[in-house]
Amino acid sequence: MSFSDTQSFLDIHTSDTMEMKDAIADYHVGAAVKVAIILKGRLQAEFDGVPVDLDARDHPVGFIWAVPQPSKVRRYIHKGSEISKVMISAQFDWVLRQLGKSPARYREIADFFNAGISVRSWRPSRRVLALADQLIYPHATDPLMRELYEESRGLEIFAEALSAIQNGTDQTATFGKNSGPDALDRHHRAQEIREFILASDPEQQTLPTIAAAIGISVTSMQRIFKDAYGMTVKDFIRESRLVAARDAMEKDGLTIAQAAWAAGYKSPANFATAFKRVFGITPSEARDR
Repeated sequence: MSFSDTQSFLDIHTSDTMEMKDAIADYHVGAAVKVAIILKGRLQAEFDGVPVDLDARDHPVGFIWAVPQPSKVRRYIHKGSEISKVMISAQFDWVLRQLGKSPARYREIADFFNAGISVRSWRPSRRVLALADQLIYPHATDPLMRELYEESRGLEIFAEALSAIQNGTDQTATFGKNSGPDALDRHHRAQEIREFILASDPEQQTLPTIAAAIGISVTSMQRIFKDAYGMTVKDFIRESRLVAARDAMEKDGLTIAQAAWAAGYKSPANFATAFKRVFGITPSEARDR
């Protein structure tokens, strides 16, 4: 789960969680245009008493709606529900100002936003499904690079959502064709690959072993994973081992030499170089925190 405020106008919230109990959460939000990519599960809420049902139990769905004024939100939480989502919020006044620069061209979007809280859904493109996955599991760890990484993907998702309104049913139909069964299967396969790597022993983390476990060729596996997460399978394996090594130093007190060996590096110097490239600090600095 993460919350990010970008340097432009977007707030980005991501989560891949299981709800642990039945509950009702009440909170307030400012006036905003909201875009949700629900990859899995169902989110039910009310905005000033207006029900919003974001249901993606059958397949990933995109939703966009406007909250024209500060509102009270009531979120309904259901025990055992798994939800994987990206929520993007843009300031309502900012969006209207941009639309006002060409009112004739964007009249349909402005009318939709000014009509009150009404949710429009569309089938996200294959590209947006990949961007949502990348936001939930970003590979950038340097603070500046991660901020730029998140902002660029959030802007692209927001742009597709606006296009879904501007072009009406034709745009929705186009997105639907682009994200048919093949694209959804690739999306789920990418998640399977990632989960297998994180759950497996280092000895199992060879490309042929992973591909055989997922039931696809090595070539297909590498293409699917790169499309979804923007990095190669080998790079993800290397980075996940570095993350595990960092956690072991910080929490369990492993020495740098022990962490290097656990991450698959024979040379502590090579380990230190790779570690600093990924995290922006040396292993010694991480161990001393």
